[in-house]
Amino acid sequence: MYLPALAGATSPPPQTSQSYRAETVSLANESDIETIVSRHGRTVSISVHQISHRYSAGEYRAPNETRETLAAAMRNGTARTASAGARADLQAIARNNTYVHDAYGERQQYYRFSVEENGSVVTARNATLQRVANATVERGAYRYENLSPGARETVDRILRNSSDEDFGYRPRVNDAFVDRLPAFVEKDGTLHSITVYGHVDDFGFGVSLVVGLVVGLGVAGVGAVLILVGGVLYAVAWWRE
Repeated sequence: MYLPALAGATSPPPQTSQSYRAETVSLANESDIETIVSRHGRTVSISVHQISHRYSAGEYRAPNETRETLAAAMRNGTARTASAGARADLQAIARNNTYVHDAYGERQQYYRFSVEENGSVVTARNATLQRVANATVERGAYRYENLSPGARETVDRILRNSSDEDFGYRPRVNDAFVDRLPAFVEKDGTLHSITVYGHVDDFGFGVSLVVGLVVGLGVAGVGAVLILVGGVLYAVAWWRE
């Protein structure tokens, strides 16, 4: 009666439903710059589509006016708003972000923006991906040497399981640093982009499930052939008798 409860009390914590892999990136590589910004640029930038009731979960006082003011500044270089709610929103956004962009725009252009006159005036200037990537590395990358021993171990396990032959690493839900994944980590001068590699459910990795089905169908096919051959041999033996 008490065995299930005892097993639950003594078993290790479950693993996360995601597996993670790390990719080495460099600011000297143009394609890596795009990767850094697209994966981790959110630490220094915001897309205007996020400023809405749908995505912000009540974070902004006047999301429509705030979004329209930022969009106007991106188009024209500067914009004004008289909305008290929008002014408060813009000042809060400027405290946490240096750049703004439109993830669903015709082209992926970033702008360095600033807010003046208590949020009434917004100025936006074109920014290169290189500048955004530099800021992302400077402000968004975790320094390995500053991490706790437990966090370092989690990062190291991910790095050790990030070769082309690996399915990534699944940490346990209570492991250090798990709550910060996916993440951007700098270790010994090398930048590592840690992202979700795959999702694991009760059946395991998707690829494992496919392989299992193929193998299962193969075994089933062999069994069917054997049954058919056995039936034919039995019929021949019966006819001869």
